[in-house]
Formats: sequence, structure tokens, C-alpha cells
Amino acid sequence: MKRTLIRLSLLLLAGAVVSAVAYRLIGVRVEADGTLREAFPLIPIGYLLGGAGVVTGIAGLLWRKPARRR
Repeated sequence: MKRTLIRLSLLLLAGAVVSAVAYRLIGVRVEADGTLREAFPLIPIGYLLGGAGVVTGIAGLLWRKPARRR
């Protein structure tokens, strides 16, 4: 289970990096009428993926198997 949480954490953090890179590649522009065009949804998605990746990573590092009773 610990290994699965660590892998999930890395996957979520990679998703956060992809969101940040995509936001930078798409860029921001202002139309002639003054309308701002940007890929705004990528910002909170990246933060959510990054936060979930950090929390999952910490949980994976702190995971302990319950002691077996005999």
C-alpha cells in the first residue's frame, strides 16, 4: 500500500507540473476589445493536484502496517 501511495503522489505531482507548463505555453493575451483570454482553469487544477500529491506523499511516507495479533 505504501508503494502505491508514493506512486500516486508522483503521478499527481506530475499532473500539477503539466498544468503549470500548459498554462505557460498557452499564455495570456488581451483581445482588441479589452477581453482577457487565458487558460484560467489550469491554475486551480494545478494547485489541487499539487496539494493532493503532497498529502498523498506524506501519507505514503507515514504509512504503517497494523501489528498482527496472534
